[in-house]
Amino acid sequence: MNFKYTSKYSLLWAIPLLLLVASCKDLLDPKPLLYVAEENSIVNKKSADAALIGTYSALGQNSYQGNTFRYIVNLADDNLRWVGNSPSNREFDVHDVFATNTSISALWGALYSTINSSNNIIESVPKVNDQTFQQADRNAAIGEAYFIRALAYFDLVRLWGNAPIITTSTRNPNSADGIGNSTPAQLYKQVGEDLEAAQNLLPASPAVLNRNRASIYAVYALKSRLFLYLGQWQQALDYADLVIKESVKFSLVPSYSAFFNAKNTTESIFEIDYTINNKNSWAGNWFASNLTGGTREFLPTDEFIALVRGPYGGDRKSLLLDINTPPKGIITYGNMNFKISTGENQVYALRIAELYLIRAEAKAELNRIPEAVEDIRIIRLRAKAKDDDLNGLSDKNEVIAKVLQERRLELAYESQRWFDLIRRGLALKVLGISDVNKLLYPIPKQELLVDPALKQNPGYN
Repeated sequence: MNFKYTSKYSLLWAIPLLLLVASCKDLLDPKPLLYVAEENSIVNKKSADAALIGTYSALGQNSYQGNTFRYIVNLADDNLRWVGNSPSNREFDVHDVFATNTSISALWGALYSTINSSNNIIESVPKVNDQTFQQADRNAAIGEAYFIRALAYFDLVRLWGNAPIITTSTRNPNSADGIGNSTPAQLYKQVGEDLEAAQNLLPASPAVLNRNRASIYAVYALKSRLFLYLGQWQQALDYADLVIKESVKFSLVPSYSAFFNAKNTTESIFEIDYTINNKNSWAGNWFASNLTGGTREFLPTDEFIALVRGPYGGDRKSLLLDINTPPKGIITYGNMNFKISTGENQVYALRIAELYLIRAEAKAELNRIPEAVEDIRIIRLRAKAKDDDLNGLSDKNEVIAKVLQERRLELAYESQRWFDLIRRGLALKVLGISDVNKLLYPIPKQELLVDPALKQNPGYN
């Protein structure tokens, strides 16, 4: 079995619930385990619901949001430093990643399996002949799939820049051969189109808000982030406003650390849920084995420690945890209430604090300086941090610098800082990277070997 078959070309391997609707005869069928025949995929409302649950499982799997994506992105920034033993993980800290890196391969495969699961729902649900499957329910399922696919493609373009766009489900090992790379512009366009489709299909005013599922508000929030990256400031501001104005549903919790000490607070717009029966291994990277059974792969940088403990950190000092480890003494660890023993650490994919900062950055770019400063103050106030440095600000660039500092503090460990430095053109200077090609990751070597239509990113072999 080649690697291609187990990564972007696999169909619904992350949807084990679909097997529950198969007969015993189907379970004994000698077809490959990673293959789901079309007649056994989505045939009614029950199997469509199972497929959608499986798509969320694909999004949250360890090789994607559960661990690998966050590991790669957070270790690449200037908030964390690598102190582990794995040479392949060190590659992300020193920004010298090889095309044979197993984490890169795993993440690429997980992203495309998530996309493939989404494709299957988008493609199959409209064809289902089931009178109990109401049109509103069909629309919601398809809308959620479009949102998940948009999120996956958004991550793909930020990580690789040049990756294939696949919008039909893969039903055999070779059905996606020959597609080749798409440009970043094409990928961002795909993200926008998927979000537009999701917006048109999801309920405009959901009766019940499930923060663990895609909603119209999650679509607005991801659109706001997308327009921020595209430099379309008014659209970024407008979509942030659409969520912020829903103050009954979304608001900053009184204490900064409260959002990560509880599940599904008013802070969350879209949160990936983990339980004792659905774990991730993210927290295991943070603490030493003699303390909590972790591997201690990284620690906060001295610069970040000083910043978060300084006057503008405020309550965000809860992101640090000092532990006395004789004979070495005090070691400062990163902290977000990590539950290593249970693996129940949530992924805060979209939360309201980010939208205030997106809105602040957009307002600054639109020269609405006093309003931008006010949004920064709102975040500082919740963090109980000083804000005297904001008084009298009138220069756009100074305000944007304050926004970036605030994003570094407020969204630390949330997979944002690396991309912020890249999109603002600061990564080379701040991180000391000498080769601009290193701002994108290499396409996995295995994928290039099995599909000659794929071309490697510049600067990699």
